[in-house]
Amino acid sequence: MKVLIVEDDPWIAELFSLVIRDLDAHADVTLLASAVAAQNHLRGTTPDLLIADLNLPDGNGLDVVRTLAHKAPASLRLLTTANISRQLVLDARAAGITEIIAKPFKLDNLRDRLARLLSTEQSAAAETTSIGDLPSFLQARLQSTLRLAWSSPARQQQAAASAAQLNRAGFIALAEAEPLLTVVALNRANLQLERGRETCLSPEDAWERLGQSACRELVQRLSQARIALQHPLLQQLASDLAEQQQRLGEALTRLGADRTIPTGALRTTVTCSRLGELAVISAIQHFLNYGQQADEASMRALINQHASAFGNSIKIQQQLPFLLRELTGALFHLPAAGLRKDRILLRIAALETGFTNPDPAQLEQLRRLINLSGAAPVNRLPADD
Repeated sequence: MKVLIVEDDPWIAELFSLVIRDLDAHADVTLLASAVAAQNHLRGTTPDLLIADLNLPDGNGLDVVRTLAHKAPASLRLLTTANISRQLVLDARAAGITEIIAKPFKLDNLRDRLARLLSTEQSAAAETTSIGDLPSFLQARLQSTLRLAWSSPARQQQAAASAAQLNRAGFIALAEAEPLLTVVALNRANLQLERGRETCLSPEDAWERLGQSACRELVQRLSQARIALQHPLLQQLASDLAEQQQRLGEALTRLGADRTIPTGALRTTVTCSRLGELAVISAIQHFLNYGQQADEASMRALINQHASAFGNSIKIQQQLPFLLRELTGALFHLPAAGLRKDRILLRIAALETGFTNPDPAQLEQLRRLINLSGAAPVNRLPADD
């Protein structure tokens, strides 16, 4: 077990070290005295247990806790402090603290609490070994609550740093770049839906419904509570999906889809068009965070295999508005009856940009159906394969 102790008082640091080594003779204990040294250490090492003092000479111990919580959600994270307040407890929980130890402490009490925590860590390790391989993990994940990850640690940190000053334009831009924020914001906003009011279909609607303070708080909480994609392949795949969505949005603008679909709902459709793939990618990052391994070929294959099921599940769990589900569905297939021009435009844009599997014959017939190519409209829609 790897242990990191961040404490500027050498006597207390050594005391923690002695107690831990007494409880686990094989523990690999590192003692550091500053926040900067701890942050640098975490770039190359992932401890199983962190003990950090709140007030360090060059910073706040909670910042070190947040870093490890994002990097290794399954780790144990303790905060030591002589000044406990209600606000500190709330801040510590938001940062991902497992437990707070108040100073001064009695040696027997300290030993008992650390013994209990180490026992918990060993149980967690046993659970990790029972996770199984990646396919089994994804099957099990599908039966639980799915959560999207931030596209990168940099974007996550940017969100955390800007949350307190975020304005409407900044919130909308962040939500369109990070589907997790769009999905959660719409869910929160529509849970507050009052009788007679329209369903929220876009980040703009969510901002108006929730208000500035609630939206800022939501960004702050998500930046602390959700993991970020760290594996290079997963980051690249998420980036590739974002580029696909950008091309899709440009095609929809060129086709004039905003004349038949409200602008906000149209942009949200693009943002939510790859929720399934992103949900699988996020689940794989969780798997890797447990210390497991997976080869790149397997990850790519499993993303393609599970994207549809994960997409359906997360849309249901987050109660994505039915109109948005219909619009995103039209990108991939059209119903045999009840066709509408807005759905046809979505499907055409998806086919033209390679967003979905190519079908030149269907693309040409759809263009003729709404007279995009100048040909006489046809009265029958070709079947989706």
